[in-house]
Amino acid sequence: MFFISSYSFFKTHRRELIEFLAKHKKIFVVCKMNESADISKNITFINANISDASLNIFKIFQDFIKAFKILKNTNEKKVFFVSTRLILIGIFNSFLFYRKKFIYVFSGLGYLFISKNLLIKIIRSIYLMILKSSVSICSSICIVQNQDDYDFFISKGFKEESLRIIYGNGIDHHQFIDNSPKKDLSIIKFLFVGRLLSDKGLIEFLDASKDLANKYKDRVSIGIAGGIDQNNPANLDIDRLKENYESQQIRFFGDIKQNAVIKLYKEYDIFVLPSYREGLPRAAIEASLSGMPLILTEVPGCKECLEDGYNGFFIKIRSSRDILRKMEHFVKNQAIIGVMGSASRKFSIDKFSGDKIFKQYLKILEE
Repeated sequence: MFFISSYSFFKTHRRELIEFLAKHKKIFVVCKMNESADISKNITFINANISDASLNIFKIFQDFIKAFKILKNTNEKKVFFVSTRLILIGIFNSFLFYRKKFIYVFSGLGYLFISKNLLIKIIRSIYLMILKSSVSICSSICIVQNQDDYDFFISKGFKEESLRIIYGNGIDHHQFIDNSPKKDLSIIKFLFVGRLLSDKGLIEFLDASKDLANKYKDRVSIGIAGGIDQNNPANLDIDRLKENYESQQIRFFGDIKQNAVIKLYKEYDIFVLPSYREGLPRAAIEASLSGMPLILTEVPGCKECLEDGYNGFFIKIRSSRDILRKMEHFVKNQAIIGVMGSASRKFSIDKFSGDKIFKQYLKILEE
């Protein structure tokens, strides 16, 4: 059984994995059904509007009760909770269902773990304390997606046997066409895909893009694809972003469907994600599978996707100047775009292929 925020998130981030697991076992997916579900063999969806963002105590209690009722009425022995907020609901329930194995999937240590706000630091300490209790008392397992997050939990006193590193959710690389042999580089196109959040480094990217566009005019093009996240403290105002940055060279696509994102990977040349921290950036992996060189911050999560100078370049965190330098390097050295793009696809196929990742999850199910 998987607790996931919404059906749309299931489709974009967990579908391939769960459909693979469903070939071996019946899988229940608990999520908010915000759109009609496709019929999937051996997968049963349970509609539950459980928030993946609110830290309101009353709302947390409501969601705890919802999850409790679902867990009480099923015989599933392994239960996965995906994302920090849903993991909290799982932690509380783990103390009441000692015959079930709870697995907490951290797709990234986001705002709760990187914020320097005093109140958030206090909440973080409490969160880690009850998580550690669930792990030690109930034999729960934590899955993280990169070495840095693994080291973080070890530093907080978690035992190695309670942790697993699985690099992402697995992606079928065959659905992404290798676009690395570039035919037309008269306009160098840079692409950002992700939620419009400040901690994705979006402001720094837009500042760099604006400077690049002013210098190179119609020789460059910049695309931003992604929607807002009103429940996230790092959410940015889309109208203000457009007012300050949108131009002939800088275009906002909004929150578009996955097939439209895949088309953008084909149309654009270089992928940029200046995030402050990631679990494992799926968009960066998808872009690399499409034959795009990467420009990423040298931070947890992003470090797993890039070998500096081989399939792209690292940039300094919170530095629009460094982003501009690396973007400009591609404009001035167009011959490396195809070479790095080919290397990027090979790198991600070798490290993040679906079969390899899916089997690691199946092993946990069968333990």
